[in-house]
Amino acid sequence: MILIERFRGALLPLILAGLVFILLAAIVFRMAGEQPESNSYALLADAFLHGRFYAESCFDLDCALYEGQVYVIFPPVPALIALPFIAIFGIGFHQFIALGTVCFAITGVVWWQLTRHYQEDFRLALLLVVAFLFATPLQYTVLRADGVWFFAQAVAVMLTSLALWSALIKRNAWLVGLFIGLAFLTRQMSILYMPFFFVLMTPADRSIFDINSESIRRLLKLAVFPALAILVYFAYNYARFGDPMQTGYSYIFPPEWDYMGNPEAKWIDNRVQDLGLFHKDYLIFNLAHFFVQGPNLEFSGKYLTQLSGFGDKGIALFIGAPFLLYFFLAKWNREYLFAALTIALIAGVTLFYHSNGFSQYSVQRYVLDWLPLMMLFVVRTISKDNIGIFALLVAQALFLNVAMQALALAANG
Repeated sequence: MILIERFRGALLPLILAGLVFILLAAIVFRMAGEQPESNSYALLADAFLHGRFYAESCFDLDCALYEGQVYVIFPPVPALIALPFIAIFGIGFHQFIALGTVCFAITGVVWWQLTRHYQEDFRLALLLVVAFLFATPLQYTVLRADGVWFFAQAVAVMLTSLALWSALIKRNAWLVGLFIGLAFLTRQMSILYMPFFFVLMTPADRSIFDINSESIRRLLKLAVFPALAILVYFAYNYARFGDPMQTGYSYIFPPEWDYMGNPEAKWIDNRVQDLGLFHKDYLIFNLAHFFVQGPNLEFSGKYLTQLSGFGDKGIALFIGAPFLLYFFLAKWNREYLFAALTIALIAGVTLFYHSNGFSQYSVQRYVLDWLPLMMLFVVRTISKDNIGIFALLVAQALFLNVAMQALALAANG
């Protein structure tokens, strides 16, 4: 009986460890097979090395064609991270998944420190870190970091996590502003974290509405680097397109573009050309994939035994990562309120966006733009008394992640 109880107690940790091992192995497998000329940040880094902003070609779909030149439209920080490697190996550098894995590892170390700040129990802290790294879309963005979109999100999550670490562990407003400024130059909506960080850095016994020398100094420390980042981005846009507010999205998918040999992305082209980047008609599609859509598999053939269709537009957040529901059990205070408002604002904007993060096979990856905030309150809320239920929810999310990636491999090769 004692042996049975010990086996039962070890079974769930063994399952969790096995699922994590499979997801790590998938990253290593993809890393070993990464092909050159697949990530346009290599072209952008090469352009910087040659003192220009336009690229010689495009390795993916989202490039702009403006006055006869090709531009990588995305913000520049991920290209700056890759720049030393492009300087050595040229645009054929094909270790972006390795760079994404480094960002992934740094994110893991940061979240380990954050969880240990709130959780004394080693097992619970480890489970929380595993949940954030592997039971959310983060692992998948690293797996696909050979693509420009995914690499940018791996970098942005690292930077926003470092900003949280700077606020909660280091209590350093300068560092918070620096990391949010860099995050903005990676994923633009990161700038919307700033009100939350002002609240987070305000002492608990002070009102956030007090206007005095201390609050002004705190605000200036937080805002200097983000303000500089905004100016840099405006200057960058002006240098490329003659307009500080023009990011280049208006010039993607021109009629003469060849779709880079990917006809599956034609629907995105149709949306951008006919409806624009943001439109009310995208709302139902995005809401369905955010709250309702589960794994989408289609079978065909005489006996309906042939896997013929596979959804690649994401599944609902609380189906794919149900442990995040603990966010709604967090203590309601001003920090929680501003975090919830920040999440609602960023998520609300993306509900009208032309893409929901295509392509992906589990939770849609755009949630990573605000997921660190949600995960912070999950970390604060969970207790040892709930570790069994929480572990089961994490195991479900991990299993779904593994299953969907395996099915995608089977369906798409």
